[in-house]
Amino acid sequence: MLDLGKYSQAAQILSLKMTGQVGPRTFDTLMAEFGRLDEIFLGEEESFVHLPGIGPGRSKAIASAHLHLDKAQEIIDNLEASDTGVVTRLDEGYPDSLHKLNDPPLMLFYKGHLPPPNEKRVAVIGSQNVSAEGIGEAVEISRRLAQSGVAVVGGLARGIDTAGHMGALKENGVTYAVLPSGFNCIHPAENEPLAAEITRNGALLSEYLPDTPVMSGRLMARNRLIVGLAQAVIVGEVSEESTGTLDAALCCHQLGKLLFVIVGNATHHYDVLAAYGAIPLASAGDYKIVVDALV
Repeated sequence: MLDLGKYSQAAQILSLKMTGQVGPRTFDTLMAEFGRLDEIFLGEEESFVHLPGIGPGRSKAIASAHLHLDKAQEIIDNLEASDTGVVTRLDEGYPDSLHKLNDPPLMLFYKGHLPPPNEKRVAVIGSQNVSAEGIGEAVEISRRLAQSGVAVVGGLARGIDTAGHMGALKENGVTYAVLPSGFNCIHPAENEPLAAEITRNGALLSEYLPDTPVMSGRLMARNRLIVGLAQAVIVGEVSEESTGTLDAALCCHQLGKLLFVIVGNATHHYDVLAAYGAIPLASAGDYKIVVDALV
């Protein structure tokens, strides 16, 4: 008889993920059918096969999820012993704003502290290849946001994201970095010292286990979390190759969140950003427009 009382909720969800067949949408389907997490593990293969989007192969994998429980619990225990926190979608501490995404991650790993409820947060994003002026504007607007008690969210990428984190830290402000990898694979590697500093003033956040490497799909996937955590998004300088920034701006538009763009420097794709409803900021000096718009 399976004794689920031996396993934490995080370990149970991780074991479902470890089947390779349970992501956010499949998890929603399972919870809608069974109502409780532990009931999923009591289900037989035949009880999964008729559910939307779940065929015979996936049903067999889900029915075998209990085989991963011991390993999953060992992973969770090791993470917690190494000062890495874990929060699942079923936990109180899970950031409320992420629930509004179409595919909120089943679990978040974090180093530092989780974003608290009612905290004002703004994402500062942009190109990796930018001018000195673009970096300066991103540092300055993030510094002024921090002065106003607003936390800065970014992706720890080179260029504008890095400048945003650094600007907040200049004022000893709070900043969160969403990673496209696990904590043992900081990308880019030269930002490891910055990542360590961020954990003291905010957090590193990831939906991936620590040894997960960066991949192009994961670079794009983090955009929804950056936007999801923030009440508004500021786009700094953008280059012709800034597909990731445009993807995040589109996500912002789809979620109905405030989108701003600094137009003091030459900005590529301004027409696209304008179509997404971006509000122009002449320079970092317009930060109060952003602060006043936050609710």
